[in-house]
Amino acid sequence: MAQHVVTQRILKIMDLIIKEEKVKSMSAMARSLDYSPQSLDKVKNDKRNLPLEVVYKFFNIYDINSSLVFNDDLWKRHSDNGGAYYQPETSGSMEMAFYVDIENNMQVAMVSNENAKDYTYHHEKDEYIEKLSFMTFANRDRDFRSIRGFQINGDDMEPNFFHGDWVFGVRKRKLNHFNINRIYIIVLKHKIIVRRITAFDEENKLIRVSMDNYAYPDYDISLENVFEIWEFENALTTRFPMPK
Repeated sequence: MAQHVVTQRILKIMDLIIKEEKVKSMSAMARSLDYSPQSLDKVKNDKRNLPLEVVYKFFNIYDINSSLVFNDDLWKRHSDNGGAYYQPETSGSMEMAFYVDIENNMQVAMVSNENAKDYTYHHEKDEYIEKLSFMTFANRDRDFRSIRGFQINGDDMEPNFFHGDWVFGVRKRKLNHFNINRIYIIVLKHKIIVRRITAFDEENKLIRVSMDNYAYPDYDISLENVFEIWEFENALTTRFPMPK
C-alpha cells in the first residue's frame, strides 16, 4: 500500500520540528505521541501510514493546523515559501473554506451580527472559527479560494443590501491593490462593515469608502486599523421582490 500524502507531509513537519530543536529526536517525538519509536521507524522506512489516533495527537500536542496537511492549496502556498512547511502562524481554517466530502462540497463559515464583535477579537483562532455556523455549497468547479459569509448590519448599504442580508467575500491577502468601486467586507477592531472602496492612497495606507445609502458621507480608513478585507462576490438576500 502506498504511503498517503498526509503521512508524508506530517513526516516533513516532524523533521522540521526536530531541526528547530523543539524535540530532541524522532524517538522522543514518537514517545510524546504514545507511539513506539520502532513503529515510527517503520512508517518512515517501510512507507507505512500513521494511525489516525497518532495523527490526531500530533495535531493537538504540537499545535499543528490540520488544514495545512489536508488542503493541497494551503500546503503548496507554505511549501513554496522557502520550504516553510510548518509555521506557528500557518493560516488554515481561519481563512479557508472547508472541503469535507468526497464530492468536494464547500462549507463556508458564516459570521452573523450576533457573532460580529467576537469575530473581530478571535478571527485568527481556528477553534473559534470552527464553532461558527457553516453553509454548504456545491463545489463542482473545484473552487478553492478563501470564502466567508458575513451578515449585513444596519441600513448603510440600502437599497442594494438590507439589514439581515448575507454577503460572501473572497479573502484579500495583500492589501496593496483594490478594485475601485467594488464592495468589500472590512473587519475592523470593534466591528465589521460593508463598504465600497472608492479610492486607495497607497503612500499613506488609506482607503476611502462610501455607502450605497446616500444619507451617509464618505470617509477614510487607515489600513493600520484593518484586520481583514474580503472582496464581495455574492449575496443571500432576506427580502423578496415586491408584487406589482
